Amino acid sequence: MGLGFMFIGKLSKKVGISIKAIRYYEEIGLIKPAHREGKYRVYDESYIPVLEMIKLAKKLGFTLDELKEIAKSKSQQGLVPITQLRQALDKKRTNVVEQIETLNQTLSDMALLEAQVIKYNQCLVSDLAVLDSSK
Repeated sequence: MGLGFMFIGKLSKKVGISIKAIRYYEEIGLIKPAHREGKYRVYDESYIPVLEMIKLAKKLGFTLDELKEIAKSKSQQGLVPITQLRQALDKKRTNVVEQIETLNQTLSDMALLEAQVIKYNQCLVSDLAVLDSSK
């Protein structure tokens, strides 16, 4: 094997993606088929950035089906359709903004509950003090 070529195990370690997942990505067309040396798959360095993008996209909530749709639309030169990617990212951004708003509301509600309990306890303590002093 020449410089920059590796078997699937080394590629798996380099990108932090399981061997099983790499084989599956190849099977479903997310990555190009590996060169074969006998029964072994041989990968070059060009697989690393592609697998890193897939890993990041999955972390951002892209499903494999969404990634397959984008991969199917690649140009003949292998260019990723940036307009299609941006549309998908915009949907995910909108989702994230909604989640942030929901979480901010939850934080406000927590602060409100805390303030209500403090006020309730203060009223209860005051009522108890009045009761104790009237005895």
